Amino acid sequence: MLEGIFSSEVYQVLEKSLNASSLQHKMISNNIANVNTPGFKRSEVVFQSKLSEILDKKDKEFLPLSVTNINHIPSGTDFTLAQLQPEVVTNSETSLRTDDNNVDIDYEMAKMAENTTNYSTLAQLMSLKISGLKTAITEGGR
Repeated sequence: MLEGIFSSEVYQVLEKSLNASSLQHKMISNNIANVNTPGFKRSEVVFQSKLSEILDKKDKEFLPLSVTNINHIPSGTDFTLAQLQPEVVTNSETSLRTDDNNVDIDYEMAKMAENTTNYSTLAQLMSLKISGLKTAITEGGR
């Protein structure tokens, strides 16, 4: 029963977003730690655009299409919310620095602050959802 509740779209989005935000924190920390490493290339997590694509597609579909045969042509996005995973991408752009490192400490610190705020908000939303569920369970037992 609870497994069905926690597999709902809202919980999936929150869980996957929290995981992606946690991974992004690790990538930003790694970028900051290597700010003075010659030749180091910064990495970032691609997740939000993929999530937005899936949710936008879902909102626009009046009657969702499904592939029931391998010979069917897939519609638009090749993956579903359940298959969505954050992707780490290394930015191999060249740098204006002579050591070929492309980490900008100011940019990374701003991204760290933004990511911390996002994670905090997501954690609060998850806590509220679980509190609501807990209230429904305890009030329903009276």
